[in-house]
Amino acid sequence: MILVASAFTSCNDQNFRSVNAAEFEQIIKQSDIIVLDSRTPQEYADGHIRNAVNIDVEAADFEQKAVASLDKSKTIAVYCRSGRRSKTAAATLAKNGFSVIELDCGILCWSSAGKEVVK
Repeated sequence: MILVASAFTSCNDQNFRSVNAAEFEQIIKQSDIIVLDSRTPQEYADGHIRNAVNIDVEAADFEQKAVASLDKSKTIAVYCRSGRRSKTAAATLAKNGFSVIELDCGILCWSSAGKEVVK
């Protein structure tokens, strides 16, 4: 239980920044941003933000895949379904030296705000 509380505290210490859908939309328009969908491959296939790469944060090899495949010179804009998994992904990425922006309420808020979702 202490580890969970510590991890949550670490997230609140601003190792990454959480933003709303409107701000996330502006951020991902920049050329030095990688959009990361941290949901399962099936959720990704059902609909995702344009140009997002998919690495499932709940897969055992998430950290290894992310570190090996993502460019540390670019900011990672991460999202999931509702914001829970993306916070976990963001904390893991930040711990590994990435600059991270997280969509606070996930693709649910993104699509509710009328933002584009592609298949």
